[in-house]
Amino acid sequence: MSLLDRERVKLWALQKIIGGELARFDTVFNELMTGESPLIESVCAHVRNGKSKRFRPTLLLLSAKSEGDVPDEAVVAAVCVEMIHTATLLHDDIIDEAVTRRGLPSVNQAWDTATALVMGDYLYSKALDVLSRSGLHVALNLLAGTTLKMSQAEMIQLQTRHDLGISEETYLDIIYRKTASLIESACMIGAGFHADHADRTVVFGEFGRKIGFVFQITDDIFDYLGDERRLGKPTGQDWEEGRITLPLIASLRQAPERQSSDLCERIGQLAPDQRALLWPDVKAFVLEHGGVDYARDLARRLGDEGKEALAPVAAGAQKDLLAVAVEYVLRRLN
Repeated sequence: MSLLDRERVKLWALQKIIGGELARFDTVFNELMTGESPLIESVCAHVRNGKSKRFRPTLLLLSAKSEGDVPDEAVVAAVCVEMIHTATLLHDDIIDEAVTRRGLPSVNQAWDTATALVMGDYLYSKALDVLSRSGLHVALNLLAGTTLKMSQAEMIQLQTRHDLGISEETYLDIIYRKTASLIESACMIGAGFHADHADRTVVFGEFGRKIGFVFQITDDIFDYLGDERRLGKPTGQDWEEGRITLPLIASLRQAPERQSSDLCERIGQLAPDQRALLWPDVKAFVLEHGGVDYARDLARRLGDEGKEALAPVAAGAQKDLLAVAVEYVLRRLN
């Protein structure tokens, strides 16, 4: 009986297989998430208290896992991936004027915007510096390129804010750059440390890219279906902040033209900062016209493509574990 059959596809079902590696990860993370000044140290302590699911490091370490323990260098790389991810969250919270993150006050709320901005820059810089000093040049090159993609995504997202005419193609480009590219790089970096997969990193990257798409699409579905207590952030937030995501894009395309036009006209009559008032109507429109179902079906298809990409090279427990990772992301919706 496979892990997928035995477990309820929880993240801990993956993480218990690499429990030793994650314990080492936590040690290194806590060592690096410190600072040279009282302010940096205080903010780092606050961030450490907001418990991360360690999803990206988990995929990196699973990709690196073979018969024995993964090398220390892979653990360091996993920590740097998590630091970069954390930096993106600090910057996202500034853009979104978020007041909470992982069940705690956001850094921009607990301190101020300037502190959150500089702290995000600090974590980006420190992660890349650690990779350079550790001689992890392949990981450094991949993550330097990834941080560029993520910055590009933020600019495109700002440019398309509140744009009801955004295409599905543009949406997918944004979420590739913003979310999937980091997961892609994490899997490629991990595979580079595996004895049998060092020359197959591109395949692992394709798997990571697909699961990254699935992760963001399901996250966007949560904005319509999620439980605020479980998410640690309010639902309807994407709409309120002007992010037009796949469920609404698909609904506007699938609904009768008159109904789509009527909704767009009503939205267009309001200033952007007043559009949150229409959230109940937008949510009802999306649910009525199949936007969530369309997004869910696309996520499932991309998840299957990710597993198929990995199938020719992964074997045994690693293949099962990485397939379970796809199911974990998909079944967050249940």
